[in-house]
Amino acid sequence: MRRPTAASLWRRELARELVRSYARRPGVEMVLLGGSPARGWADRYSDLDIALYWRKLDASWIRSRPLERAGAKFVTLLDMPEHRAMLEIYTLGGLIVELGHATTASLRREIAGVTKQHRADPAAINSLGGFLDALPLHGQERYRAIVSGLPPYPDALARKVVERNAAFFWKGCLRHQGLSRGESVFVCDGICAMIKRLVAILAALNRLYFWPGEPRWIDRWAVRMKIYPQDLWPRLRRMMEGDRARALADLEVLIAEVLALVKKHMPEADLSRVRQFEGLEVRATERPPSFGWQRTHSTKT
Repeated sequence: MRRPTAASLWRRELARELVRSYARRPGVEMVLLGGSPARGWADRYSDLDIALYWRKLDASWIRSRPLERAGAKFVTLLDMPEHRAMLEIYTLGGLIVELGHATTASLRREIAGVTKQHRADPAAINSLGGFLDALPLHGQERYRAIVSGLPPYPDALARKVVERNAAFFWKGCLRHQGLSRGESVFVCDGICAMIKRLVAILAALNRLYFWPGEPRWIDRWAVRMKIYPQDLWPRLRRMMEGDRARALADLEVLIAEVLALVKKHMPEADLSRVRQFEGLEVRATERPPSFGWQRTHSTKT
């Protein structure tokens, strides 16, 4: 395991200082630092993502802009009553600081939805992954108790994630309806969409709570995988940075390799959507094709 970066270490210490007044508030049960600083991956561009879990939200105090008293510049407050959550956003010397507020009860419901009810909601999966990797700044015992009570990544959830993401472009679609037409935006968007699906499948095969909707730090996540195509991260980089025609050829190879891993490690997964269109390919059609009733009609006349 790599040592935390220097950027991670000073962000952790800063976060501890910033949340002192929050941790003292009645009803605050846990304060967690998430994201790249918690995982030890932060660089000079990384912000601070802090999650606070309350017994009951103290909305009026949160609206008082508490972090301004520590010298931070207030940006906005997002109130999300439908989720029983609030989000404060500040800047501090150019560093973005986000403080998300929710109840511990809502956290437990979200965890149960993923681990017990096997809801393959990408945002909830991503949230649970962030929770597991978080650095507790307050309420360490409560945090450890919740983590220790979690079941292993459910097989049923992994299967749902794999099946949900096993839907690909028809063969030749990006090459002909995209590249040959000069539709560069469509090609780039398609490559990105396919990479996200493939990484989501690999994360599920490896029982990792990771949602590549914002596909950052994939190289670090790849290190955590035991089941993956060889040279996964270098190949993904070449697809994004190199020649588009070569990228599409490499993408087709990678799709085949990932599907082979699914068949090997999760043979119970339903890949019927993939098999249904295996023989379908988008090709150039230069002239009207003939078909049955045309030939019959021409023969009779």
